[in-house]
Amino acid sequence: MVLLVLLSFQKSVAQSYEQLMDLAGTQIKLEKYKDALLTFQKAFKKQDDKGKYDYANALVIALRCGKTDLAIEWLNEGVKLGLGDNEQELSYFKNDSIFKSIIHDLTYKKILAKMEAQIQQKYKLDKIWQDEILSNAISGKQASYQNARQGFALYHINQDGLEIPYLVFVPRGYQCDTPTRTLFFLHGGVSAQEASFTVDPQTRFEPIFTIADSTNSIVIYPFQKGNPGWKNYDNCSAIIATILAEVKLRYYINTNTMYLGGLSMGGNVSYQFAQEQNTPFRAFYTISARPKIGDFESENGIPELTHPIYSIHAKDDSLYTYDDLMKVYQQVEKQTKNWVLKSVESGGHGFSYLPTGEKSTLEFFRMMFNKEEE
Repeated sequence: MVLLVLLSFQKSVAQSYEQLMDLAGTQIKLEKYKDALLTFQKAFKKQDDKGKYDYANALVIALRCGKTDLAIEWLNEGVKLGLGDNEQELSYFKNDSIFKSIIHDLTYKKILAKMEAQIQQKYKLDKIWQDEILSNAISGKQASYQNARQGFALYHINQDGLEIPYLVFVPRGYQCDTPTRTLFFLHGGVSAQEASFTVDPQTRFEPIFTIADSTNSIVIYPFQKGNPGWKNYDNCSAIIATILAEVKLRYYINTNTMYLGGLSMGGNVSYQFAQEQNTPFRAFYTISARPKIGDFESENGIPELTHPIYSIHAKDDSLYTYDDLMKVYQQVEKQTKNWVLKSVESGGHGFSYLPTGEKSTLEFFRMMFNKEEE
């Protein structure tokens, strides 16, 4: 049984590669394992930005086809990308019956030992980060605009009886006596089954923080889990307003260069924010988000866009398709030039997590800042 799924955020940067991954998935369902093996081999020759779960599925198929050396080779490549970096995945590789043919292989044992060592190191680094985000927090009782530490700080607000956490990321170039550009970033959706307000240490690796450091921007990163999450605009708007008021007391924010946007579901609600008549934000942005024509409705029935919005999207996004985005964009664009749309050829819904996608996203933000602040 193939227990590790092909995740959309791990998919390819090239259209042909994604098609091959889809084909391999179909062949696996049909139990055409030899065909799937050939498909994986062909795909891996085409693609530089492979995902760890691509290797996870491929190595299982290699084992089913009796290609143990190839399976171990692919496992090793997957581990380099982070495969087996948690207890659940390690347990899978240790205990699932599919691996009984190699469980005593010396190379396989060394890879498992490497996984265990990486997990222990990850726990140590996570603990250090969790301590830092608490110690970096600025007390509300202290003077405003003190010299905040570079990195992350954790805060909470109470919204309708819920303690909602949010991170503030301070770039290396921040100066307490200089007003600084600020980005609100609304993360992608999380299922209701995961509706706990916990701060995952892996959040620190989100690409938005590297972008913020490169552009000397503060990032405000609120957490919303499950329902209502970002689906309820009124709830979302109240949370943003409360957080912004708090952050202004602690950090020297340039109130003329504040932006709000997000990824996927977090980007969806950003289209609604852009329609507010009165807003503290200079402009809005979306990454891999899905607009609805209703987001742009006006009293006279003609689509309107009240404030500038900047969007970036992959043309091969299979979750929120580029064609659906273009249908809305073309209707709105006829009436206003306030919407700037940039695209990347490939990378899927999670293109911004790929090395080439991170570069494109950084260029996208720099373009937005240049247009708005020139």
